[in-house]
Amino acid sequence: MKFIVHNLRMIRARLRSNGWVLAELFLVFIVMWFLCDSLGCLKYTFYRPLGYNIDHVYQLSMIKGGESRDSSMTSADKYLGILQKLEREPAVEVAALSYWSLPMSGNNSYNSLAVQDTIGCAVRIINATGGYTRVFRMKEDAGRPFAAMPVGNDVTSGNYVMLSEGAADYYKERVPGFSLDTPLSWYGDSANVVIQCGMIGSFRSYRYGADAEWAFRRIDENVIRTELRDDGAQIVFRVKENMDSPDYRSKFLKEIAPHLDTDNMFIADVVPYTEQQYQFEVMKGDVDKVNTQTVVVVFLLVNVFLGLIGTFWFRTRRRRNEIALRLAMGSTKKQIFCLLMGEGLLLLTLVTLPAMIVCYNVGIAEFTMGHTELITTWPVKWSFLRFLLGSLGAWLLIALMVVIGIWFPARQAIKIQPAEALHEE
Repeated sequence: MKFIVHNLRMIRARLRSNGWVLAELFLVFIVMWFLCDSLGCLKYTFYRPLGYNIDHVYQLSMIKGGESRDSSMTSADKYLGILQKLEREPAVEVAALSYWSLPMSGNNSYNSLAVQDTIGCAVRIINATGGYTRVFRMKEDAGRPFAAMPVGNDVTSGNYVMLSEGAADYYKERVPGFSLDTPLSWYGDSANVVIQCGMIGSFRSYRYGADAEWAFRRIDENVIRTELRDDGAQIVFRVKENMDSPDYRSKFLKEIAPHLDTDNMFIADVVPYTEQQYQFEVMKGDVDKVNTQTVVVVFLLVNVFLGLIGTFWFRTRRRRNEIALRLAMGSTKKQIFCLLMGEGLLLLTLVTLPAMIVCYNVGIAEFTMGHTELITTWPVKWSFLRFLLGSLGAWLLIALMVVIGIWFPARQAIKIQPAEALHEE
C-alpha cells in the first residue's frame, strides 16, 4: 500500500509530464481494445467448430454426353442409379443426393417458415436423402435421426421439417414457449401445417459465418423422380478413413468412375470437399477481406507497440540522473527497478477504468444503433464477457509494452556510478 501511495505522489509531482503520458495511454487503450476485440472475434469465428466434418468427403461432378441410349430413363433415374452404385462401393461409408443444398456452395433456395403465421424466419431449405447428415457428420438426435423422418408429398409442399439449432434459437428468442412440438407454417399459408420432426445441432455454413438457419426435408426416390431438375442434383459421399489417401481422387477416376456411368451420364471429376471450401471462401471474397483486415490490425498493432515503447524508453532515460542519485542515497537496484515498473503500470491502471467506460459505450452504440460496421462485422454476439476479454487483452498488451519500454533503459541506468551521477547533478 505504501508503495502505491509513494508512486501516486511521484505521479502527482510530475503531473505536467505525466498528463501527456496518461492521455496517450487513454487513447492507446481504446485503440488496443478495438484491435483485440476485432482480431479476437475473427480468430474465434474462424477456429470454432463448424458443426460438421468435411474430411474424407467428396462431391461428384457429372456431365451428359451424346444421345441417350435408353429413352425410358429420366434424369432422376440416372442420378439415382449413380447414387445406388456409389453406395455399394467398398470404400464408401455413406452417400447422399441433395438438391441445391450443400454447405459452402453458391447453390441454395430459401423460404419463410412462420410460427402462429406472424413470426417468420427466412430459412435455407435443405432437400436431401437420408444419408446427408451422416456424410457431413452433423449432430442429430439419436432417437429422431434425419434418415428416419417422414417424407413430404413433394419438394414444394412437403409438410415435415427438421430445424437447425440456429433456426430453433431464432424462434425461441421471439416466441415464448417455442419447442420442437410447436407447429409451423409456410409464411402466408397458415392452412398448410408444417410438423417438426427433430433438430440438427448448431452449425455454420462456412468458417466465417454465423450459426446457420436451415430447415431440412428428406426426399426419396418418388420425390426425386417427380420434382428433380437436371441442374439441381448434387451427390456427395464420405470415404472410409482407412481407405482414403492423397491419391484417392486419381484412383477413383481411373478405377471406380467408369463403373458409375449411367446411360449418357458420366463422372467428370470427384472433388475433395476441403478444396471446395477454399474455392467458396475465395469466391465470396472472405479470404481477401480477412487477409486485408489482419494486415491492417497487425500494422496498427506494430505502430502502437513501437510508439508506446518509445515513449517509456525516452521517459526512463531522461530520469537517469534521478536513478543514480537514488542509488547514492542508499536505494537498492531492485527497489529502483520496482519503483519504475510500478509507476508505469500504475499510470496504465489509472486510465483503464475511464477508457473501458468509453469502449463499452462504443460497443453498445454499435450494436444498438448500427450506424457503422466497426464492430458489427464480426458474427459474435455482443456481451459483457466479450467486452471484458477484449479489455483484458488490451491491458495485457499495453502492460507488456510499458514493461519493455522501462526494462532496458532502466537496466542501463542503474549501472551508473553514484559518484558520476552526483558530479553531473
